[in-house]
Amino acid sequence: MTSDVLIMGGGATGQLAAAYLGKRFPNLKVAVVEGPRKNRPIVGESLVEVSVDFMFELGLGAYLVENHYPKYGLTYYFKPNIDDPADRTYVVDEIPTAPQILSFQINRFTFDREVRDRNLESGVQLIDGNVIGVNINSGGGLHAVTVQGADGERRMLRARWLVDATGRNRLLAKQLQLQETVKEQKNVFWFRLINFNPEILSRIQALKKQNRAFVPYFATHHFFGKGNWIWCIPMRSLENQPLISIGITYRKDVYPHGEVRTMEQFFECVGREHPVVVELVRSGTIVDTNYYGSYMWECRQRYSSDRWYIIGDAGDTVDPLYSVGLALSSLQIRQIAAIIQRELNGSDTKEFAKDLDTVLAAFQRSVTRDTTRLYECMGDAYQCHLRVHLAVVKLFHLALPLVMNDYWWDPLGVKLVNWFSSLDTLEADSKKIQELIREVAANPKNRMVENFIKVQSCASMNFPYYEHHREEDIPASLSKMAFGLARLRLDLLGKLGWRGLMSLNQQRALLKDLLRGLFLVPFYGTKLRESRLVRMIL
Repeated sequence: MTSDVLIMGGGATGQLAAAYLGKRFPNLKVAVVEGPRKNRPIVGESLVEVSVDFMFELGLGAYLVENHYPKYGLTYYFKPNIDDPADRTYVVDEIPTAPQILSFQINRFTFDREVRDRNLESGVQLIDGNVIGVNINSGGGLHAVTVQGADGERRMLRARWLVDATGRNRLLAKQLQLQETVKEQKNVFWFRLINFNPEILSRIQALKKQNRAFVPYFATHHFFGKGNWIWCIPMRSLENQPLISIGITYRKDVYPHGEVRTMEQFFECVGREHPVVVELVRSGTIVDTNYYGSYMWECRQRYSSDRWYIIGDAGDTVDPLYSVGLALSSLQIRQIAAIIQRELNGSDTKEFAKDLDTVLAAFQRSVTRDTTRLYECMGDAYQCHLRVHLAVVKLFHLALPLVMNDYWWDPLGVKLVNWFSSLDTLEADSKKIQELIREVAANPKNRMVENFIKVQSCASMNFPYYEHHREEDIPASLSKMAFGLARLRLDLLGKLGWRGLMSLNQQRALLKDLLRGLFLVPFYGTKLRESRLVRMIL
């Protein structure tokens, strides 16, 4: 059997890729090898703005509104006295008002089934079987994939474009020896709960601004502890009843309470820091439990001009803290579509594929590695809240505006992003300000609750930009981010007193923030991709 696009893997990433490519290229034949539909561990119930923008493009907007809970951002629980289980004082940070871009808490079981059913209706060919062999054709011919069905029969599939969405199986990454080891490994244990009492979540002493904009329960709740964080995600059951997903992710080398892979261990370990979460779980009935151990890995290459592509967990894994898993998959699917379109137009794809690979790796690894380092101070409420604030600023000022204006799959746009925010630049900037935060936190006076800032404010979430989503507002968005970082750095240096004046590295970093902001001022109101100066530089 021959198809134009063959997708290996029938999970959410593979089915969404088939849906998008089938809609974008109605004249191409799209097929999915989905394997046995057994009960796989499924996680990723919390969507973010990028994911929902992609779902709307697929025509899933009305379905999401009618069948899944709205999501009112992420709510963070920072516990200043993490060593005292009896102390229920939390600094709670919610979004300032209802989000300007829709997002949802989804039941992945019903959602995945819906996408698959729609693919069947639209003509995507779904093939039952396991991939047991892949022959990559680097000479411009068709790739060959050997599939074995449940009855043991084998058959050969051929395709012009090959997409690996096999998740943890990492079929192509293993075959092509593209895997890279990650030293700091994490484990995750999670389950779903029914017949629970959601009011228990509010049985804490919450230090927060009064909220009258939305119902606080319908957010993704994040509790931070020593070397770990816990999520609580409200959603609907298959019978349209309240359901909640709860899980703990911990970094193995810094988590002090031992392994968590059973409910008994969950109660024991989580009860040492967040008894309110234990009470919530004990109030309900467990539906299922799941566990992933040492699930972090990286991949040296995701896209090739030889027309093979690796997406989702089949390439790099991400930490679930900011719910960017499906978001990154949606970006990759659009990027692959851009490569295919370029080839169909008769253009060379080698440089373009490399540029797209570079921008994806920079963002994905920057966010994931930054989050990995965060585990070292998650139990320190002051340090943790400042570092989460920095991540929010970068996501809403840098990443999201560029995505919403198609920079990530535009030939000139992607070069601009790579020039402005390379992985080395993002990594160096993050480590520098994290070092400053550690120095400030060393003084107990600075860690007082009154010194906490608003993690998610209208400014940090870039609300003015999202009123219009215009490309010509991107320079101002980036400039404001640079000036905001400069103000925060200046404030932190002030807390160090004379030592801040003597810190030449931090002073240079402050100057760099200011120069970046000033450099972008002349471009206010300009579409960067149409600027003659930008085109000359690139």
